[in-house]
Amino acid sequence: MENINKLKYIAIVTLCSILDFSLHGITSKISPGPELSNLSFLAKTIGTLPVVMLWIFIAYSTVAYVFYRYEDKLPGVKSTKGLRYGIAIGLLWLWGVVEASSISGTTLIHETMAGLSDGAPVVLMGLLLATFTIKRISIENKVKTFNLTNIFSSVFIFSSVFLVGRYSIYFTKFIKSGYETRPYSTFIWTLFMGIFVCVIYNLLGQTTKSSSTLLSAIKFGVIIFGVNWTVFQLFIPLVFEGTLVDIIIRSIADILFAILSYYLSESLAINASKKYNIKCN
Repeated sequence: MENINKLKYIAIVTLCSILDFSLHGITSKISPGPELSNLSFLAKTIGTLPVVMLWIFIAYSTVAYVFYRYEDKLPGVKSTKGLRYGIAIGLLWLWGVVEASSISGTTLIHETMAGLSDGAPVVLMGLLLATFTIKRISIENKVKTFNLTNIFSSVFIFSSVFLVGRYSIYFTKFIKSGYETRPYSTFIWTLFMGIFVCVIYNLLGQTTKSSSTLLSAIKFGVIIFGVNWTVFQLFIPLVFEGTLVDIIIRSIADILFAILSYYLSESLAINASKKYNIKCN
């Protein structure tokens, strides 16, 4: 990365990190959250706010780095590359925050506002990175044509895989969940988690196209989804004690669900395309 581009990345990441922190401060006054307890050693040592600020900068830097690594492969022209990426990750983070409502019973409005505080700056960052860091002569990647049949089938696959997968670890109590105390909100969150990952697949699935469907699925699940999802969840063990194992299991499980969903969706789309071509010929 050229030095001038490095400075641009640092400036954009810093700006959006400050915006995230500021939005959390504003929204917490409008809809205060519960008192924080069971703080981690790090939070007790240096304070909660410095830990939160550290996480925000790490998280936004990670999202920006993934964008940097894959900007040439992102679908669309210069501006739409950033918007696609920002919207995809912003929605993921927004919905990730909302899960706390189904787990601990915090108010939905508080978690939604907190999620918007994290998600909105990510969308802005994607747009800024695309506008100011991508070279003027950038590769214009063809955008995947949306086929309604393929969209519906991928939504069904992703939501089903995440429902079955997540509930299998809810029932075994490997991770903390609200499926017993708040069954309806837990079901809705889990269902839509699969749908939101499917949105990422439809927006950014082309980015990891490789020599095989399995390799494409692994790259999507581990990098495009997995890295951005894991760094988001890193907030919990940084702030709260005794949550690291839970977050590790969640991250690994969700990455596996994303890989499987991508593989099944792509395989189905490829087979459908082959059958269509045979009929046309």
